[in-house]
Amino acid sequence: LGIEPVKERSAWEPEDAPADSRADVVDVLLDTAQQYVDLDEVLLDRGFYSNEVYATIHDRGLVYMTPVPKYEDDYEAIGKIKSKEGVDAAVKNDVPFAIDGELHHTAEFLYVPATDEEAEGSYAVFVTNRDHVAPDEIIHVTNSYSRRWDIENQYKSVKAFLPKTSSKDYRVRLFSFTFAALLYNLWRLTDYLVKLGTDREIRSPPVVTARTFVRAVSQSLRQGG
Repeated sequence: LGIEPVKERSAWEPEDAPADSRADVVDVLLDTAQQYVDLDEVLLDRGFYSNEVYATIHDRGLVYMTPVPKYEDDYEAIGKIKSKEGVDAAVKNDVPFAIDGELHHTAEFLYVPATDEEAEGSYAVFVTNRDHVAPDEIIHVTNSYSRRWDIENQYKSVKAFLPKTSSKDYRVRLFSFTFAALLYNLWRLTDYLVKLGTDREIRSPPVVTARTFVRAVSQSLRQGG
């Protein structure tokens, strides 16, 4: 739906070097996405844990959810979860999120057993701006985050379409990724149309493989000169 280049400040650059804020990047991407689809919920990875990012999403009337990257302050709460027999999840309601020192909105912190065995304390912490998550809703709400792995898997699939380059020029690398994303979208569309035409289940494995599609595109481009 959208690709946005991001300028981050490198360690060797001065403190006042220009850099794009994550909130601005998310805002632009949401503007692009909402031109084509109706959004209800935004799932982000822990790299977007930021009051400004959350405020940007909340102001659009959308729900957000993301893992909390570090939760040393929550070890006590996690300890209480473990200390109660038969209890393996908890919620902290109405946690204030502020912008420039003023309350912007409140959010919920959800504590659930981690699926990653290497997770600290064997617990994962999520934050969401849903309205007052009840204890019996915690697992259902956090399980919905697993849908994001479909996006991760698709992102890995895009890499199969990337041309090889050793260039460090950001313009070359941005073009390569954009072109790969377009090829990926065309591949998914082609496979979708083939499945429609052959009465295949839409969510079944691809009928047209990525390798077959790339070969067909390459042959077509060579014939076109």
